Amino acid sequence: MEGGRYSEADLSALPGPETAQLESFRDRLRIFAARRTRDWAAAEDVAQEAIGRALEAMRAGRIENLAALPSFLFKTALRLCFRRTRSAGREARALQKFGAGDEAEAAENPLTALLSAERRSSLRRAFERLEPDERRLLEMTYRDELDSEEIGRRLGLSAGAVRVRRHRAIRRLADLLGVTKQPDRALEE
Repeated sequence: MEGGRYSEADLSALPGPETAQLESFRDRLRIFAARRTRDWAAAEDVAQEAIGRALEAMRAGRIENLAALPSFLFKTALRLCFRRTRSAGREARALQKFGAGDEAEAAENPLTALLSAERRSSLRRAFERLEPDERRLLEMTYRDELDSEEIGRRLGLSAGAVRVRRHRAIRRLADLLGVTKQPDRALEE
């Protein structure tokens, strides 16, 4: 290893090509993630992203001890599972807060249907009043279901900057809707 990076000779010393070694973990990572997410499609995404991050770390020389590769992969997969669970919880709370879960009740009661339609209309109007960058960030988060790191890569920002901007955009949307003037931890979590 030269200067913290693996040389081609170091990488060729791996049993088989580096991607083949990482791919050998795919099924175990998928099962590991499926147990935590209870969703096979999400588990495949987690396995793919964990392998991609490990490959990137190997090429950047951030994995100094190849014996630590399994630990790196499974800890990365665990963090990705936690992030997905947290994101799903946040989304559910936000949708509940803004009344998106009223369809079943709306079918039974015309007044509820009218109020639900008005809430959606209010949300659309408030959303359109956001700055274009704020709208894009919220769309990437909730519609496209991207995590902070991926949004940051696409926008050229750090993951921390994405989280701060998302927090501000949600706060501005809440202000436009007149939802709250007090800090609301349930919306932010």
